[in-house]
Amino acid sequence: MDPEEVELMNDYRYRNYASVIEKALRNFESSTEWADLISSLGKLNKALQSNLRYSLLPRRRIIGKRLAQCLHPALPSGVHLKALETYEVIFKIIGTKWLAKDLFIYSGLFPLLSHAAMAVKPVLLALYERYYLPLQRALLPSLQAFITGLLPGLEEGLEVYDTDALLLKLSLLVGQQVFYGALWGCVMVSPMVRLPASVFIVTHFDRMVCLSQQMYMLGYDHHLVVKSLALSLQDSNVLVQRNMLEVLLYFFPFATCLSLVSAALLTLLRRDMSLNRRLYAWLLIKGGMVAPHPVLSTTIEEHTTFYFNTYSKTYLVQSQALINIIKQKDMESDPEKVVGYLRPFRILMSLLDKSEMPIVLSNVLLELVRAFYSYCREMLGEEAINSSGLSGNQLAKIKENKNASEIIKTMNMLISTMNSEYLWEHMTQRFCTALSSVTEMCQLIIFLLDIIPLELHADIQSQFLPEMLGTMLRALHSNISSVSLQDVTQSLRACFKVLSKIQMP
Repeated sequence: MDPEEVELMNDYRYRNYASVIEKALRNFESSTEWADLISSLGKLNKALQSNLRYSLLPRRRIIGKRLAQCLHPALPSGVHLKALETYEVIFKIIGTKWLAKDLFIYSGLFPLLSHAAMAVKPVLLALYERYYLPLQRALLPSLQAFITGLLPGLEEGLEVYDTDALLLKLSLLVGQQVFYGALWGCVMVSPMVRLPASVFIVTHFDRMVCLSQQMYMLGYDHHLVVKSLALSLQDSNVLVQRNMLEVLLYFFPFATCLSLVSAALLTLLRRDMSLNRRLYAWLLIKGGMVAPHPVLSTTIEEHTTFYFNTYSKTYLVQSQALINIIKQKDMESDPEKVVGYLRPFRILMSLLDKSEMPIVLSNVLLELVRAFYSYCREMLGEEAINSSGLSGNQLAKIKENKNASEIIKTMNMLISTMNSEYLWEHMTQRFCTALSSVTEMCQLIIFLLDIIPLELHADIQSQFLPEMLGTMLRALHSNISSVSLQDVTQSLRACFKVLSKIQMP
């Protein structure tokens, strides 16, 4: 109990006032239908207005609780309107001083806008504008909750309910940087308001104005913004992803925000042209706001290639974004959730559609093969893969497994998007450069030859595999003195596997 309330309790008139309010509150306990609630609210209004001398209401916590209950989504709009009438009576009585102190008591209002009827919304917004906005910075303790309550109003359209104008007024009253800081907090913790929040942000940044003049839109904690963006880029709503890619394009040059690359690349899984267009604009051109090179790039196409080779390629590799996705670092391993395993393959297939992107493949292909090998091992359970390759039973088990078959099919599709020789050429190069510790490369080569259907590319078996075998044997012969017996044995196994797959024309 507040000291002021303790002092007031010595006043018999205040005690009588408290008794009247208590009696009115007891009516709620016997209410069984919504009509009873309207009657109880009417009696509470009379009780509250029975003595206007006191701005400090007795039993205000119970009053706040009852009013919040009257705003339940299951109740009709008539009850909601009557409850709002009671709120207005209270706000007139207590003034800004006690409203600011007791904001938490009356926070039951905030969820109403998301489910309010058409007739209720204007009344609620008017209540906010009349009593909450004058609190200005006194709103700060409840600012994030207040904004979360207002944002659903944007989904109805700005022409009907001017929630947008209310939010703009609020931003000016509490300070724009503080406002946007709270807004990004809403985006992070409340998936339900990400769409209206993203709409508000995109609507109110001006592309014609210098970025430095609009940095207040990133709030005061850039780490919070980055985290909110990363979550939003993985949101289930494509409109949220689209709006956040717009924010990424404008506020976060590619080279300055590598931590968002993984989340941004995941939008490729949508196969949505509007998302892809924005993502590639971020990766290829808009990222560093770099002007075309006066000599090396004169056309847009040349500038795109120049920018990618100079900036994006390096950062895309340095960020480890693709590697992290391939290694499934952001998700738990579960052989039953095949969609998660397919993500890196599908992302790479989408990237390869852009003429600038295949150059990145060489940096991640080995990790992709390792992941492919690891996924198939998981499908076999605890059963180990023999150093000589998959046994007939293991091969049958993998091919009979629906999830494993899906992964193999997707890997084959990815290989088909490359040059038919690229995978084997890459693995041969890796073998030759890893002779000091070649066991893993041999296992991967043997595994790929067992799993990948070479029949789809006849020239591989008749032309490239003989060359591959010759290259491997020459490399092994040249380095025989520095290669351990175990590695020689494993290398010869790999060579025999290659030999077994060769078909002479």
